[in-house]
Amino acid sequence: MSITEEISKRLTERGADLTPTERRIARLIAEDPELVAFGTSASVGRAAETSAPSIVRFSVKLGYAGFSDLQMHIRRDLSRRISSAYKRAREEEAPHDLHAWIDVETLNVSETLSGIDPDDWQHAVALLADPSRRVFILASEQWRGPAIMLRDFLNLIRGRIHMLYGSPFRIASELGYADTRDVLLTMDAQRNESWVVETHRNVRAMGLRTISLTDGPLNVIAQESEYGFAVARATCGLFDSKTGLMALINFLLDSVSREMGKDVVDRLASIEKTWSGRGVFD
Repeated sequence: MSITEEISKRLTERGADLTPTERRIARLIAEDPELVAFGTSASVGRAAETSAPSIVRFSVKLGYAGFSDLQMHIRRDLSRRISSAYKRAREEEAPHDLHAWIDVETLNVSETLSGIDPDDWQHAVALLADPSRRVFILASEQWRGPAIMLRDFLNLIRGRIHMLYGSPFRIASELGYADTRDVLLTMDAQRNESWVVETHRNVRAMGLRTISLTDGPLNVIAQESEYGFAVARATCGLFDSKTGLMALINFLLDSVSREMGKDVVDRLASIEKTWSGRGVFD
């Protein structure tokens, strides 16, 4: 098991027991492993807005002998897995370096798709491919564009797809006929939008099955979902990348289509006939 998977597993196992301070430390380890690997307990503490002793205690809580032991494992893993593109992404010239952008975006796709748990993926796809279930998509504003695309294509494939957004009245109206067979797919990244977290919890309390696309197992949405899939968001620019998210959505759409089999082919053929008959394309 690589150290990335090992730390992820340890953080997930202890997620419910982490204090707010420990969650900040955990996010720092996940988002900036190089700073942890080559810093000191004091510098890492400052970055996580806590103290050096807190960093040492957190390392022990994860099961390491101390901060130095945690560093050793991260350094070993970095030398094996982390692309030099991450370093170039921090350089002043990086936003103008096309090769750095190519490496970073390629890495986003690779890390996103290679991080999929096959068993969880199979169960999640089976839920989404079942036309007897309604699917409700809940997305933060920053990920709403990809979420709309996912909704539109799922509607082409199987229908009964609903977006949850807007006022509490609108959301409650959309959920009016929901039952425990239905599915909630939530998309959000740190920092979570409060209305998304609240809506996710309310719908989860209704008994719906839950799937999440987030930025990792520490995300509160991921921790409160039945099946969760992480998106890599490294960037050379000012805004987090959505390339990994789009790759995950594309793979999800194809997986659902294959799970549904001939029904999708027949449905798309019928839609294509309607498009052609009405002259919607020039």
